[in-house]
This record gives sequence, C-alpha cells and structure tokens, in this order.
Amino acid sequence: MDIQARDFNWRQPASFFQVVWGAARRPVSFFRTLPPEGGLLSPLIFLVVVQASPLAAVLLKGAPPGVALANFLSNLLLSLLFASLFCLTGRFLMRSALPLAGFFRVYAYSCGVWVLSALAPFLPSSLALPLIIALALYVLILLFVGLRVGAGLSLPLAAGVLVISVMALALLLSLLGPAQTVTTNTAG
Repeated sequence: MDIQARDFNWRQPASFFQVVWGAARRPVSFFRTLPPEGGLLSPLIFLVVVQASPLAAVLLKGAPPGVALANFLSNLLLSLLFASLFCLTGRFLMRSALPLAGFFRVYAYSCGVWVLSALAPFLPSSLALPLIIALALYVLILLFVGLRVGAGLSLPLAAGVLVISVMALALLLSLLGPAQTVTTNTAG
C-alpha cells in the first residue's frame, strides 16, 4: 500500500511529523509519491526545525545558551553545505532530470529522522552514541532511497552521489581546517 507523500507545510505544524513519519516508515512509497516540483522555502524551514530539535534538548538539559546556539548554527551550516554538495552532485554531475529543488526536498525530508537525536542528551553516553550513529546511517539510507526512487538514479549513480558528496565535504572541511587560536606566552 503506497502512502501519499505530503509536502511539509510550515503553516500546518502537524505536517512536520507526517513528513518525518512518512519518510522514515515507508521511504520507497514516500519518495515515489513526493512531487518533484516545489520551492525551497518549505524544505529549508523543515531542515531548520530538524536541526533545532537537538538545540532545544541541550537547552532543556541546561547547556549555556551561547554554546548551544553556536553548535546549532555550526550544525545547520554543515548540513546546508552537505545539502549543496548533494544537490549539485546529483543534478549536474549525475545529470538527473530532478530539479535542484527536488534534490533539496529529498535531502531535507531524509534528514527528518534526525529529530530523534534530541533524545541523546537525556541518555547515558553508552546509548547516546549508538543512537547518533544509527540515525546518521539511517539518514544515509533514506538519502539513497530518495535518490533511487525520487530522482530515478540507478544504483551506481545513487551510490556515487552519496560517496562524492561525503568525500567532497570531508575534503572541504579538511582544507578549511580546525579553527586556529593564537595564544601568547606571557611568562617571560
């Protein structure tokens, strides 16, 4: 039984959970019925809400707001950078007919299960780390299914999009390097 994919509508907050549940529970049916056309605003808001859920959790746990906000912005920027690499690789390198907005929708809605990472701060580290790893792997699986079904890419092309996107992100981050701090030795 196919489920009809509903696009996220930021004016109807309940649609957030319908999209997360639809993509996570029956990804093939969800991405098969997801309309390829549409703007960037709804998936962008969806992605921001997904990335904000761990922020809310760490704030509830008592983290300093400045540190929590800095982590949120860093994670959001990293997610948008990966989304850009994912969309550009799929659309132009693999020459898919799916428009860039369609690739972004596949990316954003595949990341929906990441909302469960908000549970990690409340779990012991022996459970939190496996949860984060399992969610990251499931997001990659959903991205793969979205590429195969939603974008109509063959198995090697869909795998290529993921591998190239991950490698390009790793290369870009290694070129940027860690933030350097300058310290001076005042003890003469």
